[in-house]
Amino acid sequence: MMYSDNQTRSALFVLTDQKTNTLSQDFLMFVKMLEACGNNIKVDTRLPATEQRAQYQLFLVDVSHRECRDLLSAQLRALAQHHSVLLFNACPDTLDEQTALLANVKGVLYQGASPESQFKGIQRVLGGELWFGRGAISLAFSALMQRLPQTLPGLSDEQRDITLASLTKREKSVIRLLADGAKNDDIADSLNISSHTVKTHIYSAFKKTNSRNRIELANWAQQHIPFGGLAN
Repeated sequence: MMYSDNQTRSALFVLTDQKTNTLSQDFLMFVKMLEACGNNIKVDTRLPATEQRAQYQLFLVDVSHRECRDLLSAQLRALAQHHSVLLFNACPDTLDEQTALLANVKGVLYQGASPESQFKGIQRVLGGELWFGRGAISLAFSALMQRLPQTLPGLSDEQRDITLASLTKREKSVIRLLADGAKNDDIADSLNISSHTVKTHIYSAFKKTNSRNRIELANWAQQHIPFGGLAN
């Protein structure tokens, strides 16, 4: 694979998962391919401090161990709101492009994609374009248009503050973990409470936020509460 010297080279940050095998041949080849796109490649399981993120033109997030069908984690959504994010190592069975696109993610690179295709996708995103299938873009646009009349009025600051004040500290902790994609058993383990108690807090939060299900509750939290704003 040949690259010309005049291609734009950028600082890239690769966010891996604790389960990612960074010594595998596929991953090492991926990083080597990235070196042809950027002159500064940083690989880590943790994001850089907020004040250091502006130095990176693109964040590549490994989603091989993430569930991204109905909802992206609060951390990932918050990152995509302020920076260019490209998902890589994705599996079609666990990722929905429409969900990613509506979360402001710029594109997706799938497992097994050729190095040429991956390189092209990265260059397109660095150039300000999206890297999704046409079908996903069309569906996301339609979904956005359907939501528009309902979301334009939104919650006033006063309504939001009243709703937040009605939530207990424990409910906020449960919502924070739920919005980050945690299942009930994971929430229970994290907060050292029973799964039944988790369900009770979730149902209570449903009523207080007028949410009909977990996805609506998580979307409500991610829309009206900045990431990290639900901490105990």
